[in-house]
Amino acid sequence: MTTMNAIRWTRHFEENTPLNDALTLPGSACLLPESVRRPLAESLAVFQLGETGGGTRLRRHAAGLAAEAGWSGYPQAIDRFIAEEQSHGRLLARLVAHLGGSLRRKQWSNGLFRQLRGLAGLEFAIQMLLTAELVAEVYYGMLYLRAGDPAVRRVAGKILRDEVSHLAFQREFLAARLLRLTPAAQRLWCWQFVAVHAVTAVAVAWDHRHCLRVLGVTTSDFRRRSGTACAAFVRRLRGELAAAETQGAVS
Repeated sequence: MTTMNAIRWTRHFEENTPLNDALTLPGSACLLPESVRRPLAESLAVFQLGETGGGTRLRRHAAGLAAEAGWSGYPQAIDRFIAEEQSHGRLLARLVAHLGGSLRRKQWSNGLFRQLRGLAGLEFAIQMLLTAELVAEVYYGMLYLRAGDPAVRRVAGKILRDEVSHLAFQREFLAARLLRLTPAAQRLWCWQFVAVHAVTAVAVAWDHRHCLRVLGVTTSDFRRRSGTACAAFVRRLRGELAAAETQGAVS
C-alpha cells in the first residue's frame, strides 16, 4: 500500500511554523496612499479569515484514514499543517493592522469554501484546500512583486514560500491516493480538479478586484496566471503518478 512520508512533513512543519510568529515587520509606518492601502487591507483581511479555521473536519478525516488505511503518521502531519495555516492567520492579522485595516469575522466566499470542504471526504477537502492554495500562490506572488510596502512584501514572501511547501505536501498525499484508481479515473479526477479550480479563480478574482486593480493587475490576467499555476501542479502530479506506477511495475 502506497502512503506518504508523513514523518518528514511533520518535522518540516514543526521547524518552519515558529518562523512565522518570529517574523519581524519593518518598524516604519505604512506610506502607501489611502487609495492603495485600503483595498490591500480589505483583501488581506479576507485571506486572513481563511487561515483561522480550527480544522476540525480535516482532523476527523485524517484520523479516519489512519484507522482505515494504516496511515499512522498522517494525523500528526495534518495537525502541524493546520498549525502552520493558523500561524499565517496571526501573521496576516499583524499585516492588516500595519495597513490600518480591520479583521473580519465572516465573508461570503470564505463561508462557501468551508461549506464545500465539509460536503465529502478527505480527498475533496484536500482538493478545496489546494484550489485555495494555488490561487494564494499567485496572489502572494503579485503582492511580493507589486506592493510598494516593505512589510507587505516581507509577509507575502514568507507565506509564498510556505505555500510552495503546502502544495508539495498535498500533492504527495493526492499521488498516493490516486494510485488506487485506474489511469482513466485519474485523468477524470485531474479534469474535474482543473474545472473546479477555474471556477474558484473567477470567484477570487472578482472578490479581490479592487486590490488587483491597485496592484495593476486585471482580473483576466489573474485568472490566466492562476490557470497556469494549476496546470503546472497537475503536470507535476501526473509525473509523480507515472513515476510511482513505473517503480511499482519494476518492483
